[in-house]
Amino acid sequence: MKRILKLTLIGTALAFALSSPLMAAEVTSVNQAREETAKAIAVLVNDPTFDATLREQLSKGKAPLADVLRNYAGQGTQARENVTTGLRDLERQAIRLRGLDGTLDALFDIRVHGVDKDQPITSIRGFWTATVSKDQATGQKQVVAYDPSGREQRFSLDAAPDVPMLIVESDSSAAIQAGMTVMNEILRNGGMQAPVASGNLRAANSVEELTILQEVRLERDHEPNIQGDAEIFAIVSGVAPDGTPRLITKDMPWLDHDKRWYKPGMDLINWTDYGTNYVNVQFFEEDGNTNFKALAVAVTKAVGNLALVVSPGAPPALIVAGVSKVGAEILGAMDEKWFQNDADYVDSFYVVERGGKYGSDVAPLVGARGEAKMVLAPYVVKSR
Repeated sequence: MKRILKLTLIGTALAFALSSPLMAAEVTSVNQAREETAKAIAVLVNDPTFDATLREQLSKGKAPLADVLRNYAGQGTQARENVTTGLRDLERQAIRLRGLDGTLDALFDIRVHGVDKDQPITSIRGFWTATVSKDQATGQKQVVAYDPSGREQRFSLDAAPDVPMLIVESDSSAAIQAGMTVMNEILRNGGMQAPVASGNLRAANSVEELTILQEVRLERDHEPNIQGDAEIFAIVSGVAPDGTPRLITKDMPWLDHDKRWYKPGMDLINWTDYGTNYVNVQFFEEDGNTNFKALAVAVTKAVGNLALVVSPGAPPALIVAGVSKVGAEILGAMDEKWFQNDADYVDSFYVVERGGKYGSDVAPLVGARGEAKMVLAPYVVKSR
């Protein structure tokens, strides 16, 4: 009798949700957008059509929300189209709040948590729905979850129940890729990067000196397990040939777990971008809330205040001091949330020298905080 009553109540709630358009309220944060989305999906998991649609889209335990909703709306009812429209509006608001409007059309993923991702899921009925958000009173990260009855519950990151969940999260890989484009454009417009060189101009340079990131390891990636993989990017900073600050961002989507050595062989530094023999390399982690436009503007403003840092022809000691100052100003420009668990500062490597070989398998170069290690090697590209 209790089971019949429960199913009747769920059916009534689902019917009401699908019969009324989902009015997506104006949200003021990405956290709020994800919470509202998780709350709506908590009802949809009881719809057999949504259940089947989500499971069809899952790949390695994750599915883009936009793809799920596109197929769900295509089932041919006005009610489902209304729900889809409301959820997509929330997603687009989140994109705008991250400074990525015009660069992304989709941002949210649904990730399965608490089950064996290698085993097929026969149904999502009974799954909790959740997202990782921030407690407005304490500023600490929390899990905002909705149990199978739709009741909201909040947990600290290390106290979330060990039950099957659908986690609503930002696709940080896509966001960082778009964010690096946005940041580099703002930095370039702010004079922190050189204009994009044409192929003919690069060909005119007979030699390009690079520093290759051969190996890298994070001792701690600042990402709680319930939040999934880490998303890392780097800022390489130094002095341009005209003596002004120069900052270039680097996306590292493959660097997704701590306590593991990676061997990317990527060109971390192209020395044609710099006018001196020294740069800083600083690692950051992004977990779904960063406004990349605001970050780039803040960094540009802080570093730009240095005006002329140092003449590239100055004594080495003075150049080193100037380059170190640029690195310090980058950290000074970061909102305090970067030093909490929001978009985290990982580590800094100051005064990396052109042509230098740093570290080895047995003795890697260790960052200032001791949380990142890497092996660097010089490489010269000669034009044919």
